[in-house]
Amino acid sequence: MASKGAVSAVPMRILKINVCPSLSGRSELTYHLGCNVEGDIHFRLAHNSGTGQFNSDPISLSLIEKALSEYPASKPMSSAVLRPLFRGKSSNSPAFLFAALKAEGMLMPGAGKDSGYLLGDVEAFKLAMSGLIASDATLESGPAPVVADATKDRRRLRSKETA
Repeated sequence: MASKGAVSAVPMRILKINVCPSLSGRSELTYHLGCNVEGDIHFRLAHNSGTGQFNSDPISLSLIEKALSEYPASKPMSSAVLRPLFRGKSSNSPAFLFAALKAEGMLMPGAGKDSGYLLGDVEAFKLAMSGLIASDATLESGPAPVVADATKDRRRLRSKETA
């Protein structure tokens, strides 16, 4: 089942590769910012240093903005506002995308601890991205870094020791 925001068949020129902490702070996320041939901006989750799975389809900024705008601007929100963009996909994807939006300044923490997030400076983000689009910059994403699974390694060592 394809997600509403997915555009995986559309070639994307990668303009920026960034790393940010997950909302929980337990892992680091790598994400790509890119554009299609029409210049539409897309976010794509690329890597998680932890074990949580995610959907790596590009999600258009216009769909993200629509989802965010459907929530009252004065009321703090959570990553649940992005769930419709990942219907039928990994449950981690909305929170991981939310973390990337926070890293880009599109969301800012609410006043108190665990009070949710408010809309940040979306226009400043768009302005910065328009500069990258105009520059004809293209980055190579390369393969995602491999993170060793210490649990599997310990099991493998134990089985060799007992053999």
